[in-house]
Amino acid sequence: MKILNNLLLFVFLIFAIGNVVNSTSQSWINQDVQRSIDITTHLSKESITIKAKSLIDKNDIYQISFNSKYHVSIQALDSQNNELKVYLSPNSINIKEGFKTYNIELKNKVKKEEVVQLKVKVTSMIEQMKPYPSEIKQGQNQLVLYFNNHYFTSPYKTETQKTTVKLASSKVESYSEEQPSSLKGSTITYGPYNAIEAFSVSPMRIHYENGSPFFVLTDLLKEYEVSHWGNLAVETHYQLENKGAHLVGAFSRLDYQRNPGANPNQIAEVNEAVPLSAADFYYRDSIGNISTSSYQYLANRINFKIQPRFPLMGGWKNTFYTGYNLPIEKFLSIDTVTGQYHLNVTFGVGIDNVYVENHTVKVVLPEGATDIKVHAPFVFTQSQETRKTYLDTVGRPVIVINVKDTASENYRYIQVTYNLSSLSIFHEPLLVIGAVFTLCIFIILYSRFDLSISKSKQI
Repeated sequence: MKILNNLLLFVFLIFAIGNVVNSTSQSWINQDVQRSIDITTHLSKESITIKAKSLIDKNDIYQISFNSKYHVSIQALDSQNNELKVYLSPNSINIKEGFKTYNIELKNKVKKEEVVQLKVKVTSMIEQMKPYPSEIKQGQNQLVLYFNNHYFTSPYKTETQKTTVKLASSKVESYSEEQPSSLKGSTITYGPYNAIEAFSVSPMRIHYENGSPFFVLTDLLKEYEVSHWGNLAVETHYQLENKGAHLVGAFSRLDYQRNPGANPNQIAEVNEAVPLSAADFYYRDSIGNISTSSYQYLANRINFKIQPRFPLMGGWKNTFYTGYNLPIEKFLSIDTVTGQYHLNVTFGVGIDNVYVENHTVKVVLPEGATDIKVHAPFVFTQSQETRKTYLDTVGRPVIVINVKDTASENYRYIQVTYNLSSLSIFHEPLLVIGAVFTLCIFIILYSRFDLSISKSKQI
């Protein structure tokens, strides 16, 4: 009897999974898909334009799938360039084995037969692009293997599609050919392909020269410390790694200084865009202050140039941190009706072509802040800590926001709202005044006591 029950349960699960797949594939049909893939750097940047027709009424979820081995950063826009919410589908594991399916939440419900246009930006690197060979000598050019799908990976049928791949150079060792396909200079065109079924796979493989360094931040911690006395302190901790072809053999500083351009896959400096109002820059590592940093004022930003003590060749790592101060009035506002404070800050860092594996942002709020909420246009995990600093009694609330696998496209604003008593700004000054007053009282009382031991006078 137990065996029969287990068999019935197995059949039920198979039937349920089949229903999930069928209901997914029958909700949309892709009328036209245009993919533009830029692999001129170490990142794969896909810009996908989708024209899809709804097959059901009141449809407000569009799904997009990727190989489960790939770590991707996704951003979706509608035809009005409004950013749409993207999150991993709760039924992703049941939709198709070997794929991760994400939900794109539309602004409005779509009627049956209605056509919508979407633009999806996808950035990925891990497992999709790797140096081949994996080791090179100083001065050698770096070759890269790129993997993808000739077809647009979708849980829906696609009527017509075309893919254009932009390479870093015209030096192509080999590339997969799925007819019709063509190579012209540094551009490969695949398609158009017609009547492609859902989850169709045709492996794409391109072996070409790409001298871009594999700029990866394995861990990034950005911290904002809010002070209602007029300052917003920003400090960023970087764990940087060049995941390009590893340097084999000895490194020659003489050869490097003689011809730095002979090693294009090395990281000699990091340029970060920071707000124009930033001041009091510093750049330090475990040894101490590094004097090779500089900043340049541009029209709409400051270019903060960070130059490590040594160039990062393939396989090399470095750890450092930077910081600066911002005027709080440009980032903090108050709702005159509710009295609630709104803090608007950027989530990522302004570094081009950077991939972050573990991205954390901490917001240190003033002591006494309550009803704290975080609003962001992407999915994140949130936790809270308490930190005690100078003149704190119960400690300051610290909001911790974490996202895995982000790219430079995640340089977007988040909003932190909280309530704070108007009298709390006087908390620390009153502590100082109280301490000074107590010390004065102690001195006064101490000076009035005669604690000396003296002999009594004899008559």
